Amino acid sequence: MLKIFGKVSNVSLNSIMVDINCMNTCFTQDDCFLAYFNSQDHCQLFSFNATESLEVEKTTKADGFYVAFKTTLPNNTCPAYDSMIPVVNIGEDPVSWKRSGNTFSFQKCRGDWKMFRRTNPNITVCMKPFLLPKRGNLTEGKGFCEKMGYKLSGVASVEETQWILEQMILTGISLKNWETFYIDGIRTQNCSLTRCNEFELSDGYTVIDDAALSSTNADLSFIDKNQNREDCLGVVARYSGRINDVRCDSADLNVGVVCGYKLF
Repeated sequence: MLKIFGKVSNVSLNSIMVDINCMNTCFTQDDCFLAYFNSQDHCQLFSFNATESLEVEKTTKADGFYVAFKTTLPNNTCPAYDSMIPVVNIGEDPVSWKRSGNTFSFQKCRGDWKMFRRTNPNITVCMKPFLLPKRGNLTEGKGFCEKMGYKLSGVASVEETQWILEQMILTGISLKNWETFYIDGIRTQNCSLTRCNEFELSDGYTVIDDAALSSTNADLSFIDKNQNREDCLGVVARYSGRINDVRCDSADLNVGVVCGYKLF
């Protein structure tokens, strides 16, 4: 535990339970990642699974507030305050507190959504695949995500593609060859006369890297066996390619969607 003089923004300890061992209580609870207490031993614990965002402000000893971060310290040393950036290692993904001056901010994906840190652009996004209530075309797939307040998400990398494929398998349903989870992306209009693999994305945060659409990670055929245009994108089950171009107007093979949102 890393203890500083500090307080959690917008949280009052006046009516909170008393625990003289607040910091130790957090340390022994698997899901606790922050203990907040005062000189009267009023104690508030914050659970990783129940917390999406949090802000901690540095105070002084005279204020009588304390914050203890559960974190892994580098080489078992206590860093100087100016270089202190706590990291939460409870969930599947390590989450670093972000620091601005004397303020520490914590933000993670909600629930069991997966966090992906991207470098082009330098952002963090949250994604989750969903089975559709019934098979749907692209418009219906986008609508499913948007009704929950999210976007139909684009896929930026081979790593993200592989994770989606694994999650599709974990749904427990028997996915047949070519059954698809829609992802964001429509072939650009200048592809109307020739075969090409340039796609426009509408989620507002995804840039697809070249490896994600390479032949080792995608099978982009442009048309199906009946000569219908396949201008949308999906992740497909049980075949060597992972990203496939699919029809935008047909619901036959589209059983799910990948929803997402930009975290920061």
